[in-house]
Amino acid sequence: MKIAIVGLGLIGGSIGNKLKDQNSKFKIIGIPRRKKTIDLAIKLGAIDEGTADLTAGVKEAEVVFICTPISLIIPTINRIAPYLKQGAIVTDVGSSKEQIVEQAEKIMAKGTFFVGGHPMAGKEKVKLEAAEADLFQGRTWILTPTRKTNPRAIQVISRLVVLLGGKVMQMDPKTHDLVVAVISHMPLAVAAALVNTIADEKKNREKMKKCAASGFRDTTRIASGDPELGIDMFVTNQKAVLKALGSFKKSLSRLEKAIKSGKNSAMAKELAKAKKFRDSIYR
Repeated sequence: MKIAIVGLGLIGGSIGNKLKDQNSKFKIIGIPRRKKTIDLAIKLGAIDEGTADLTAGVKEAEVVFICTPISLIIPTINRIAPYLKQGAIVTDVGSSKEQIVEQAEKIMAKGTFFVGGHPMAGKEKVKLEAAEADLFQGRTWILTPTRKTNPRAIQVISRLVVLLGGKVMQMDPKTHDLVVAVISHMPLAVAAALVNTIADEKKNREKMKKCAASGFRDTTRIASGDPELGIDMFVTNQKAVLKALGSFKKSLSRLEKAIKSGKNSAMAKELAKAKKFRDSIYR
């Protein structure tokens, strides 16, 4: 099976690494934006060969993983659609889905197929050098089929996800975006706002920086990610993110009210509720 990976950063590189480890019969073709990335990807064992020519790279591929920033996914599909072979399956790894799936399904030529995807895995460092074969091990990989999605295409991508170590979960694109807004996109907004609270502090900012320890580091980790990726999330999932932020403000307001009241019972109620639910997620 020839598999093309468009975009050789953390996700694309990790996909290539794992697939090459799992099956020597796979031929992995890397398609980065810069030619110099090809040599590095081959050296790191992420691809068998590469090209910076997007249309040439996908011509013979049976499966195409699009691992670009969200804003480039649809432009990429537009460019490659006329060059895909019959039966080719395209999937992406974007963290918002409704807009992408709707547009992709309109673009794909007859006899070629699209399956929306989103691996729930990542790091703050998004370059190829940070790629690792076990990035997806045990992680949920959401697929977002619609009534138009080809059943065989879903099966093929599901099998590849399992080979990558992921756990397949299916949901419709709209539900995906609502879920991810709460567990991924909103936390980035909150982490950024928390960090900027200190960044905007004039008098004691340096003291705060020196005293920041593991609690602050862990709470704000995702604020160290690529800002462009965050912008893409907020732009393509605006409605769901704003809804999530509205819910967060209500929760924060309840805690603020409890603190103002000075009543231990009110504060305990909010903190105990949070502890119980978080403990049910990360056991």
